[in-house]
Amino acid sequence: MRYFITFSKLLMVVIWGLLLSNLLFPFPGKMAIVFNLLLGFIFFMHLIQLLVIYGAFSEKLKLTKSEALQVFIFGVFKLWQIKNRLT
Repeated sequence: MRYFITFSKLLMVVIWGLLLSNLLFPFPGKMAIVFNLLLGFIFFMHLIQLLVIYGAFSEKLKLTKSEALQVFIFGVFKLWQIKNRLT
């Protein structure tokens, strides 16, 4: 499971990198629009996920700023790493 999480986090870094690079160097044609929409979607989904975690588990789980940033970037893959602190 540890290798799966590491691979998934690496994949998320690649995805964020591609989506953010599209802002600096737009891809040709309609791909730039698609990538901008995907960036907005992932940004808001991870933001909502972070806000839900703060709202639902604020008493049981105290996230540091570093952990909160990692949850925003990696999403559920970081949550799998810190899930044992909820018990």
